Amino acid sequence: MRRWGALFVVACLLVAGCREQYRQDLDYSYGVEQTWPIDELPGEAFVQFESVFWEPDDTISLRKLIKDKGIANGRDVLEIGTGTGLIAILCLANSAKSVVATDINNAAVANAAYNAAMLCPDKSLDVRQVDANSPGAFTVINENEKFDLVISNPPWEDGVVTKPADHAFYDPSFRLMDTLLDGLPGHLKPGGRCLLVFGNVQAIKRLESESEKRGFAVKVLDDRDLDSLSDNFLPGMLLEVCPVMVGQKVQNGEFKPADEVNPEAGPVEAGKSIRGESTLLEASHAEGGAST
Repeated sequence: MRRWGALFVVACLLVAGCREQYRQDLDYSYGVEQTWPIDELPGEAFVQFESVFWEPDDTISLRKLIKDKGIANGRDVLEIGTGTGLIAILCLANSAKSVVATDINNAAVANAAYNAAMLCPDKSLDVRQVDANSPGAFTVINENEKFDLVISNPPWEDGVVTKPADHAFYDPSFRLMDTLLDGLPGHLKPGGRCLLVFGNVQAIKRLESESEKRGFAVKVLDDRDLDSLSDNFLPGMLLEVCPVMVGQKVQNGEFKPADEVNPEAGPVEAGKSIRGESTLLEASHAEGGAST
């Protein structure tokens, strides 16, 4: 079966219009589920390997920030759970300084590397395999590695993984979420940002609760009312998690350096969820810009 998968991938080189010849550094042993055009990369198509999750509506708002607001421009980026490599490759295509992409699914690692080689042949995507016996958000990230931007569209439900494709849907005991939050302060540069996408109400509420326990602030970058949505919904909701590092505080829904906080402008807050219109984010991150 895997031999036929290799033939499917080679055939895709012709069908999808991929320009590169066979490369020794790529894994062609997986079958191709489908190919997709992407608005952010006109004229190109992403290849989806077998057992790799694909739902582009999950990340519409995040892709908009990358393409239209340049949030990855000149920055060191980490994507946790890259899947086909869509988000990581968009960061590369939009002038990221460097991009590290991780996944626990072997097929996803091969898939992201393949798409990057086909769509950004002049750029380098550092794709890393997470060991299924030692899962965690930062297990393949060196202790001293720090990033300007940490992004993820993680699994939403606590469940049992029985096959590789399940990693896209289930986060057993929410280990990925918890290790991401625990490791974030050590891997986020000063002034860096963590943007997460969830399409599940209960997962978002848990993220807010766990962030509050750690003294983190969460900003919901979406105008929809969470309580009015079905438990699973699309497009996914974009959230920014801020560890509120030393020298930084939250005032009137904005992350600010402590020396810029005006005592008369409103109460100083920490460890809470901040809800409001997405346009607020543009004021707090004028350099990178953002809106959903």
